[in-house]
Amino acid sequence: MRKVLVVLVSLAMLFSVVPVAMGAFEDMPKATHWAYDNFMLLYNAGLLKGYPDGTFKGERYATRYEMVELTARILKYLESQMYGSATLPENGGRVALTEAQAKELIRRALEEEQVATAADIDAIYDALWELEYELRNELDARSDVNVSLLANRVAALETKVEEQGARLDAVEKQTKSNKTIGIVALILGVAGIVFGFVPAN
Repeated sequence: MRKVLVVLVSLAMLFSVVPVAMGAFEDMPKATHWAYDNFMLLYNAGLLKGYPDGTFKGERYATRYEMVELTARILKYLESQMYGSATLPENGGRVALTEAQAKELIRRALEEEQVATAADIDAIYDALWELEYELRNELDARSDVNVSLLANRVAALETKVEEQGARLDAVEKQTKSNKTIGIVALILGVAGIVFGFVPAN
């Protein structure tokens, strides 16, 4: 879990929109820094671009806009790794990756580094899903992001809500039926007492 947290913190702190002309950042962490391995993983994957002055400014917090750009960049990176596993939409829209598809793309992306366990991949997927969910309005407004991790989960949740609604309707109907039977039984009981329809012993 710490590795995933480090990756997310590194993503948040090490991001910029403008690419650096040089091969490395002037202020990149040293090899002994706790975030170095994750920094290099993200840098080598092309997800860290830095600022025009050749720095990545890892000591400052990322803005919401930077996080939108980073999340979009990660989703576009996953899209580029799809190898025809999903058809991109014509005229806009987004392809919904299943959880298994997204995790396989993450696994492939981290395969060369051989650092990610199944638990790490699960945690990275969950963290990326949370980021996309939090930034969904901004990401939906972009025309360059063609994949989504949200749509399948949302569709599954909507299906569960519909199923629960159908169950609730059935329970309400049964409750009304039970109330009706109870009222009829009460009326018959009162009528029996009033008119003397009492069973003999």
